[in-house]
Amino acid sequence: MSAIKRALLLSTGDRYFALVTNFATVSIVSRILSPGEIGVSVIGAAIVGIVLSIKEFASSNFLIQRGELSRNDIRSTFTVMLILTLAIAAALLLAAPWLASAYEEPQLAPYLRLVSVALLVELISTQILALLRRDMVFGKVAITNMAGAAAGSISTIVLALLGFSYMSFAWAWLASATAMALFAIVFRPHFWMFKPSLRHWREMVAFGGYHGATVVLLRAYEALPYLLLGRMFSPDATGLLSRANMICQLPDKLIIGGAVPVVLPAFATEVRQGRDLKHPYLKAIELVTALQWPALVCLALLAHPVIHILLGPQWKDVVPLVQVMAIASLFAFSFELNYPVLVSMGAISDIFRRALIIFPVSAAMIGAASFFGLQAVASSFLLVIPFQAFVSMLIVRRRIAMQWADIAAPLWRSSVVTATTALGPLAVIMATGFRLDLPIWQGIFAGCLAGAGWVMGLKLTRHPLFDELLKTLSLRRFAVQQLREMP
Repeated sequence: MSAIKRALLLSTGDRYFALVTNFATVSIVSRILSPGEIGVSVIGAAIVGIVLSIKEFASSNFLIQRGELSRNDIRSTFTVMLILTLAIAAALLLAAPWLASAYEEPQLAPYLRLVSVALLVELISTQILALLRRDMVFGKVAITNMAGAAAGSISTIVLALLGFSYMSFAWAWLASATAMALFAIVFRPHFWMFKPSLRHWREMVAFGGYHGATVVLLRAYEALPYLLLGRMFSPDATGLLSRANMICQLPDKLIIGGAVPVVLPAFATEVRQGRDLKHPYLKAIELVTALQWPALVCLALLAHPVIHILLGPQWKDVVPLVQVMAIASLFAFSFELNYPVLVSMGAISDIFRRALIIFPVSAAMIGAASFFGLQAVASSFLLVIPFQAFVSMLIVRRRIAMQWADIAAPLWRSSVVTATTALGPLAVIMATGFRLDLPIWQGIFAGCLAGAGWVMGLKLTRHPLFDELLKTLSLRRFAVQQLREMP
């Protein structure tokens, strides 16, 4: 097995474990806490996300993309990140009462104070995991991440049951950060990397300048809908939008979430060896859309039973939001691939220019929609995401010399596969009088039909993913046979 495939397998297993534990936690906690309680934690997380983005001016990705890495590079990276994190933690501690007053939510203050402590603990694992990823040691990365996910999940559920309400999420953040720090130190107990040094801080800041500015814009854009809804309406609206967004991101996390940590080191290796990224980029798009598009269309059609299963009937108001946002997300098929392509080619300035164009315009669209309510905010993504996709593709095309026809070529098979996948759910909806609020058992039946239609579409179009599935099944049969033959 090649190093890339092994890394993908380990990283995918890591992400799937985190995904399963996260959704198990969400499903259980959503039945314990109210949308308002969850909304408080979402507002707090949005505030922290914006402030925390400042730390990306000293991004650990500097360690991954740097050609030759010295001890001074590693120590300087940690020192700069430590300085920024200390400043962020101090700012959160001082601003907590004011922010709580601004949102008329006194609960925000203790949440922000506790999270500021978690951020300092989190810094240890951030540094070590970046070095492990650079070395493609994804087994240890996976174990560390799974330990953090398990600690966070267990803490959230137990504390919610004990009545800690919104603070369950803050304490879970600290528990997860502590677990990851302990495992990371066990795997790489090189304490010299934590010795302060600023010898190579200029190189790091030069890289982190564009990267940090990009992340600040991104986090502000991501947090904007939650902050606006929390300020103009209530934490309940924030909680509903947060859950809708989380459900719509599920296909992304299931399909390419595990590959994301591997893509940047893999693309960087290709560039260092003088290879072109056009072919692997287009192939990745072809594989991603054959999985992501059918999943999103089915999610839009079967939103009622999906929400009922994952969150419970008390979250039925999330359904119309999911239906709209899932369709909008069809245009986001290349988002997780664009960043590693551009970073690996040293085009970090292009990423900043892209952010400077798309995020202010997107924020203006969402801000205007927020005056008309929660459903309008969800509907605004039908304009926002296609706009972002178009601008992003323009920039990537220029870097890897692609034509629009090159991008369209790998998409036609995925379009057919999506259509055949949707046939089953559409047939069930038509048979029930065009009702979208299917009972759970009908939703499960429709999902099974969708799976059969998906396989049929892959086979009919001779999609490359079909061959990959056959290879995977063959490898599994071989592994099972070998285990049975062992004495």
